[in-house]
Amino acid sequence: MSAIGGYSSDVNLNDLNYVGDFPVENSLGGFGVTSGGTDDYVLELDPALKNAYRQGLSIQVKFNHGNSGVSTININGKGAVPIMKAVNGVLVDLSADDLGTINHYLLLFDGTCFQVVAGLKSSIETASETVEGKARVATIEEVNAGTSNSTFVTPQKLASYVADKVTGLWENKGTIDCSTNPNYPAALAGDAYTVNAGGKIGGAAGEDVQEMDVIVCLVDNAGGDQASVGASWNVIQSNVSQATETIAGIIKVASQALVNGGTDDLSAITPLKLKTLLDSRLATETLIGLIEIATQAETDLGADNQRAITPLRLKTRLDNYLNRESLLTITAEQIGTTMYHTPGRNRYSVVNGNMILIKDIRLKRTGGAGSVNAWVLNFPKLNNSPTGALSGTLTSNQGETFFYNIDDNGRVSIFGTFVDPNDELLFNIHPYIAKYPIEYDATSPA
Repeated sequence: MSAIGGYSSDVNLNDLNYVGDFPVENSLGGFGVTSGGTDDYVLELDPALKNAYRQGLSIQVKFNHGNSGVSTININGKGAVPIMKAVNGVLVDLSADDLGTINHYLLLFDGTCFQVVAGLKSSIETASETVEGKARVATIEEVNAGTSNSTFVTPQKLASYVADKVTGLWENKGTIDCSTNPNYPAALAGDAYTVNAGGKIGGAAGEDVQEMDVIVCLVDNAGGDQASVGASWNVIQSNVSQATETIAGIIKVASQALVNGGTDDLSAITPLKLKTLLDSRLATETLIGLIEIATQAETDLGADNQRAITPLRLKTRLDNYLNRESLLTITAEQIGTTMYHTPGRNRYSVVNGNMILIKDIRLKRTGGAGSVNAWVLNFPKLNNSPTGALSGTLTSNQGETFFYNIDDNGRVSIFGTFVDPNDELLFNIHPYIAKYPIEYDATSPA
């Protein structure tokens, strides 16, 4: 007997034959409990899936353990595919604890992954200033504390907070004549008086006030002198003195001309005007001024003419290039077809960046015995050779004499005859100074 959608039947689904390649399990899905101990879950359905996953396949799953992050599922050995969830209309990988052992989950194959259609605790993110999502109503304690930035305030709690906190609102009580140094008047918190004649407030030992200053009551009091109730009042000064090195007061912004002149001591310099001044004071070969220290990379490159090199950078540069030897080999692009080097015998070195020394280079004629009279090799270009070329003699293992010539582009030509087909030419040319950095002719020998 089979059950489909709440209806029972005596039909055995395993006996049904479907037209085409659409298997019954891809239509009806199945239920199972996973196995394994990692986020790569394994599910064995019985009866098993006969064909590969098909778009629209739905599976009910109970997971044997929670996940710790990105997860996959492999059903009846058909291959592991990602399990993903929809968040704000976008499919994303699972997060830790998205899967648990209590819920039953409905998975739907979309052709690429299994989407979790039902069962997740929630795929809605917590709301923030940049993300729409879920949030909790703040308690009245959280509203009063004012420290939570992940809950929201209801109108009722806002009204309660305002009623509790907003007391002592500013109330204008008119003017007060301070020319006779009166005491503070009796007042409630928030009462404010504007001074219409300067003097002192709070008696002869009170605070100095000027016309248009405002005195504001901070705490309910019965009035009195500075000693008795002065702490319950605040004086807001409207006529502030010019700021100095010892007096806090008003100050004007300096013009660019004042900043450049450097003689005004009563104005404030803004960042923009200071930068403009400093930019005009950059050091050059003829002007004393500000200069930036070069980095080691800029020092090593040697192309910057606007920065200063420190002793440490210079020492590091020299330590890297003095008494330094680099071992090089002849590449396939640097030797033609007329001659070839004996295997492993093609090494030369560069000392201090551009001194060329031969280590072990042995050359043979292609085809064995015979004459050589051609450009056969590219070496580092010469550095301002007085004659425009280097030349000399070479000797083979069999004692044959050869001549060589290196032009200013580093192209090596060899002249001589190999009598013995196995003879080797010992390429022991004189050391020479090459261009720095090392350069080679772009054209390969024929």
